[in-house]
Amino acid sequence: MCEKDVTKQYEAAYFTVEAALILPMVMLFTVMMIFLAFYSYDRCILEHSAYEAALRGTSSHFKTAGEAEAAAGAAAARLVEEKLFALHDFRYDVAADAGSVTVTYHCTVNMPFAAWLGEYVSGIDMTLDISRSARRLRPARTIRDCRILNGLIAE
Repeated sequence: MCEKDVTKQYEAAYFTVEAALILPMVMLFTVMMIFLAFYSYDRCILEHSAYEAALRGTSSHFKTAGEAEAAAGAAAARLVEEKLFALHDFRYDVAADAGSVTVTYHCTVNMPFAAWLGEYVSGIDMTLDISRSARRLRPARTIRDCRILNGLIAE
């Protein structure tokens, strides 16, 4: 066998060993990047939905905090329906009082290899709590504030 043929044979085997070591790392990196994109999307959806649901409960035609809470709760459920990819054990809480409406989403991040990671990293928290508040509107107060501002502008 010629020396050139032996060198080619070793180069082919060397490439196979390198590919066997690098390919799993590349696949893991790719899966984690896709998961990160899903997680970022879900977090953005939750933050926006929490604030929008809180705003839905601040309308001036809701006379009681209970009516505002019911409207915000219906919006909180509807806004995230069938939109989340990387989260599970999803629930929400709505609290309303005379001055504000608060919507809080609670969920667990469905991370690939989370059980495996939990064995090696202590104190890892895979929960996500997002809370947003909005002030309830009071038409009489808003009209008074506008009149005060108009008076200051006119001076």
